[in-house]
Amino acid sequence: MNPAVSVIVPTVGRASLRRAVESALRQTYPVTEVLVVAAEGLAVDLPADTRITLVRTADRLRPGAARQAGIVAARGTVIALLDDDDEWRPEKLRCQLEAVRSQNPESEAGRDWICSSRVEVSGPGSLRWVWPRRLIAPRESVARYLFRFTSLRVGGAVLQTSTLCFPTELARLVGWDADTVHDEPTWLLAVQRARPQVRVIQVPQVLGTYHVGGESVSRASVDRVDDYIAWGLEYLRAESPRIRGDYLCTSPVSAAVAAGSAAGAGRALRAALRHGRPGPFALAYAVLNGVRILLRR
Repeated sequence: MNPAVSVIVPTVGRASLRRAVESALRQTYPVTEVLVVAAEGLAVDLPADTRITLVRTADRLRPGAARQAGIVAARGTVIALLDDDDEWRPEKLRCQLEAVRSQNPESEAGRDWICSSRVEVSGPGSLRWVWPRRLIAPRESVARYLFRFTSLRVGGAVLQTSTLCFPTELARLVGWDADTVHDEPTWLLAVQRARPQVRVIQVPQVLGTYHVGGESVSRASVDRVDDYIAWGLEYLRAESPRIRGDYLCTSPVSAAVAAGSAAGAGRALRAALRHGRPGPFALAYAVLNGVRILLRR
């Protein structure tokens, strides 16, 4: 039996929304509905298609809460997430659902799987590359995969939001509405802790495009280093000192680079040494990026 797929597209009114929605409507595996979640009064440009439903919220929600509003309204048995500045290749859903079926024929009827894929990163400017370089191993923990740093290159381990699909029942068991600096990892960690049997499947094909540019909300230059440190101390407290230390040397330091804050990079490094045991690549990343900030000044 083929599952009914509900596509959830939160939007802040970007011009790229129509492109994203059209990529969902063009899937070779037909979608049941596309739920566009937008604040009341926000102007949105959408194609004419009976499968599109506009879900209005009283206020502008953070991305996680907006996704959850769409999940609550969804009628399908499978949820597929798509950000309004990203787009899918036409075969995206078909390839993922075939991968789920081939690895466990009973999985599509259950709630214990999450599927991702590789994605082409487009931008800034004319830059292009493919994430991730390494796929998650069978039964590997999300925390180890995402945060154990084994190279100085960016994009080694990624579970990008617009690649994710999973059973609706799973999303209703563990909600997306936590207000944190890391929407995807927060949800994925919560799922793995609530349902240790959940299998994360990552297909090797490039099935979408992640657009990185000036409009991206995640690229804000506000100094949020302390928020990233606090997230690591709370959500990775049960992980190994290596994972916690590697995270504190990398994500908060990246936030410091975005904000041009040498002091923030220093705070992140001190937190890593105090609360974890970072590996050599993570330490090098923190030190080199601290120097990078100083040189920019």
